[in-house]
Amino acid sequence: MKRQTILLLFAVIVSLLPMTAHSNFLKDVSNAYLPGEVKTIMVGEGEAPIIEIGAKTPLPLGTAIVLTEPFPSSLTLSQGNSLADLLAEKGWNVVISPFHLPVTPSEPINEDTMPGSSDEGDSAPSSQPNEIHPRSNQLTQYLSFETTVTALTLQLSALNNYLQDRGGYRMVIAQGMLATTFLSATEQQPALDPDTFIAISPFWPEESTNNLVIETMAQANYPVLDVSLNNFNDWESNTTLKRKIRAKNALKLHYRQINIPNNSLTFSIKDIHKPPQIQMVANSAIGWTRHLGW
Repeated sequence: MKRQTILLLFAVIVSLLPMTAHSNFLKDVSNAYLPGEVKTIMVGEGEAPIIEIGAKTPLPLGTAIVLTEPFPSSLTLSQGNSLADLLAEKGWNVVISPFHLPVTPSEPINEDTMPGSSDEGDSAPSSQPNEIHPRSNQLTQYLSFETTVTALTLQLSALNNYLQDRGGYRMVIAQGMLATTFLSATEQQPALDPDTFIAISPFWPEESTNNLVIETMAQANYPVLDVSLNNFNDWESNTTLKRKIRAKNALKLHYRQINIPNNSLTFSIKDIHKPPQIQMVANSAIGWTRHLGW
């Protein structure tokens, strides 16, 4: 009886971990800004932070959504702010939407595998599949692509509801794993399609999922600017040329791939000096929208 109580308590604690992590995430984002600068929107049963930066021109072109995420493979909150400022100068209302990448908690310990179990010989093989291979990818041990797509779909739906009365064009910008997730989310939910998408070095650290981006990008119903950061990582490099060829073979009308240097370690103490990489992404995005006639 005591053992069952301990197992039940452990399961409850594990189930509360995502909720606690999300609460800390919202608090961390809020602490990075002055009071009142961070707004919240309802995403499912929880809240998500957003930061809005208004256009600095009399007639805004529309709304640009910049998806950020704490992982360095995505746009960070700091990079998102720099990009938002540059886009605002060119006439875009910008919504920075930090995304909390869902982490799959470890499986609760099964009672049959507890030390002192009456059938230790039979329980040993059952624990074998849960062992971590020493050369396996650490990210994919805790990340689920399907779960991430579902979570991002909820957040995008909430953003669409929040921005439903905003006029103008809708542009979405995402990098890394978030870019790949966005392409799959809009493939499953066409109602979430933007007017254009800026995909910065999309990838996912698992081969079959990483290869999905080749097809989802080519079949996207909206214009795509495919920005490839040089030497970003091997996952992205493996699909760079394939993405371009597939889009061409699919006769995707509004598609362009560009390559820019990856100066991820370049920074400036002064806020007025934007990272060169972010400046090039912003300039490429503006050039792309003008190519579309906006």
